Amino acid sequence: MSEITILNRVAIGDIVRRTAAKNPAKTAIISGDKRISYQEFNEDCNRFAHYLLDLGLEKGDSVATICGNSWQFLVAIFGIAKAGLVWVPINPGVSFNEKSYILAEVRAKVLICDEVFLQDKKEEFSSMCPELLIIGKGATDAEKFEHALNSNHTEEPEVEIGDRDLAQIMFTSGTTGSPKGVLINHQAVFIASLANIIEAGMAKDDIATMMMPVFHCAQHTLVSSFFHLGATVVVIQGFEPESFMKTVEKEKITWMFGLPMMYRAFLYHPSFKKYNLSSLRYCLYAMAPMDRNTLEKGISELGCEFALGSGQTEMYPATCVFKPEDQLRKSGPYWGTASLITDIAIMDDDGNLIGKNEVGEIVHRGPNVMAGYLNNPEETKRSRQFGWHHTGDLGYFDEEGLLVFVDRKKDMIKTGGENVASIQVEQALLSYPKVLNAVAVGLPHERWIEAVTAFVVLKPGEVATKEEILKHCKEHLGTFQVPKEVLIVTELPQTTTGKIQKNVLREQFKNLYSNNPVV
Repeated sequence: MSEITILNRVAIGDIVRRTAAKNPAKTAIISGDKRISYQEFNEDCNRFAHYLLDLGLEKGDSVATICGNSWQFLVAIFGIAKAGLVWVPINPGVSFNEKSYILAEVRAKVLICDEVFLQDKKEEFSSMCPELLIIGKGATDAEKFEHALNSNHTEEPEVEIGDRDLAQIMFTSGTTGSPKGVLINHQAVFIASLANIIEAGMAKDDIATMMMPVFHCAQHTLVSSFFHLGATVVVIQGFEPESFMKTVEKEKITWMFGLPMMYRAFLYHPSFKKYNLSSLRYCLYAMAPMDRNTLEKGISELGCEFALGSGQTEMYPATCVFKPEDQLRKSGPYWGTASLITDIAIMDDDGNLIGKNEVGEIVHRGPNVMAGYLNNPEETKRSRQFGWHHTGDLGYFDEEGLLVFVDRKKDMIKTGGENVASIQVEQALLSYPKVLNAVAVGLPHERWIEAVTAFVVLKPGEVATKEEILKHCKEHLGTFQVPKEVLIVTELPQTTTGKIQKNVLREQFKNLYSNNPVV
């Protein structure tokens, strides 16, 4: 590979190349009983990059994926980057119409799909993309992803890649409206993944989970961080509490990333004491603050550090970290402090930056901010008014300068002339010992305009009435914040990353109060 090709650049594919040169025999990936060294991983990435280029793809062409976590998926992701192509991850959980929309929007030249996600749509997918590769035993030899790894070309591909060249188009999982294609360059991923090493307490000897979907930015950037270090990543397909604990014990996992609901699921599992989880030293969580009961139990039982990482697809994470030393010192919906590479401020509706303890929109600046939205100049312009990236989140800085999340602008409940932050109601619900998961939304109401309404999932084996939950809420919330109704349900609608789909609940229960307006 010529020096001019790699001189003075930050490119995603170089992460694997450099580590393979320094630690070729180190285990990069564990997937079931399969162990892949950094040298093997880098060579497979190069083989796949050459395969794509030999198909006639040119720098900047799009390669889409509809995949769950697997070692093959990691080879595809970093092979695409090495070829100078654009990775377009599609959430397997979205509808076929949405998948079709994304494939058309990016004009994908190749689609890589897990067999299980074809959904009897093989012919349709083949008609949308010139090339279809399938991960799974049922594919023909020509279709198999592994067929693309038969090449002897293990050398680095000769592709000029600039720091600000487009690397990825990630469509917002979004809980409202149509998905927007977020344009992400090599620099954003590279720098964010380096910052995470410091912010999230990573080390070269770590054995880390890849349990969250790697088609989302948070898990992708964390995997990239561990590949920088030469650490080992354990591929976990889906989350089941007991299976997860078995894997931690077997592989001696030291570092994990999951959602608060996942921590609750295994910490309160009947078999929790059965497994040796003492190898864990660092637990990162995301999507939402963790309720204090679960946090205290996790720190006490596991004896390791906990931290919350926050970000958006539009700002390659993490942009904000609520650090271990603050977890029990501060209580509530804290997001902590800006990461090394991020500026964070609070802005009013007129573009003025405001002071401590004043609620406004959380805005960001930094090299991890997106290049814009695909084919959407109006939304791009709106998102970066006044020289800052606008998140749509409301928050404020406390006296110590720690960021406190108030709510999504769209999730603020306006009831009886008062504004109620849904997250405050949810924190109160989650503090009740019998509650596993909870969400609060505003539903149409003749008297209150919007009525605070709670949806609650109980812990396994627990029994509770809405009256006792309401009694608990009245002890922890102001009168106008107490839910008008509590619905105990078996599950909550979620995206594949565990984000609760409040829009689904609003639509499904929009007529809840139509026959009972006096509540």
